[in-house]
Order: sequence, then C-alpha cells, then structure tokens
Amino acid sequence: MNSKHLLIVDDEPAILKLLQFILSKDYTVTLKSNGLEAVLWLEEGNKPDLIILDINMPYFNGQDFFKSLKVSGLFQGIPVIILTGHTDVDRLKAELEFPVNTIISKPFNPTILQNAVRSLLTPKPEVY
Repeated sequence: MNSKHLLIVDDEPAILKLLQFILSKDYTVTLKSNGLEAVLWLEEGNKPDLIILDINMPYFNGQDFFKSLKVSGLFQGIPVIILTGHTDVDRLKAELEFPVNTIISKPFNPTILQNAVRSLLTPKPEVY
C-alpha cells in the first residue's frame, strides 16, 4: 500500500463509497461528508497529501471549506481535485475563490480520476 493519504469530501454516500473502492487499493483514504467534518479532521492535526472535494454540498460546501483553510494557512501546497456535478467547468473555475489543480465533472471516468491523483502525487523532477 502506498503511504499517500487522500481526504475525500462529498455529501453523496454512493460517491464516497465508489471513491473509496477505486482509490483505497493504492492510497490511505479518509472520507468526510461535508466541509465542516473535513476541517475538524484537519484541525486534529491530520494532513492529507491530496484533497478530492465536491463543491456543491448542502452543509458547509467546498467554498466554505477552502475559506476556512485559507484563514488557517496550514494547508497551502496540498493538491486539490474538484469532483463536481457542474457541467460548465470554465465558469466554475472563474467562480472559485481558491486555486485547484484539476476539475473533474460527475459522472466521472475512474481511470481519469486515478490518473489525475497519480499525476498530482508523483514528484516532479527539478529543472535546472
């Protein structure tokens, strides 16, 4: 098992189970059903290597989650994949108040998600 740790935040139990199934073979996975649960988990001293986040959640959504992280300043540099039901990805990028590495629309292709995670967690060679 890979030592990399993923934090997955989504309000849909079926999506959480699917993501856990897809990713837990290669990574340690922590599941949270809303942004507040995720923030509380992070405040306990946990630090994931990557966050997969749904934006549209009924309670403490993705925007709220990142606003609270920005205030703490503790989690800069952690790659973020947005997994969203938004169909207009360009508009979503413009509306986001925080930087993300990748946006993947639901329904998603598991291989595309796995490749995005692998790419973000693979160290990049230094260029001189």
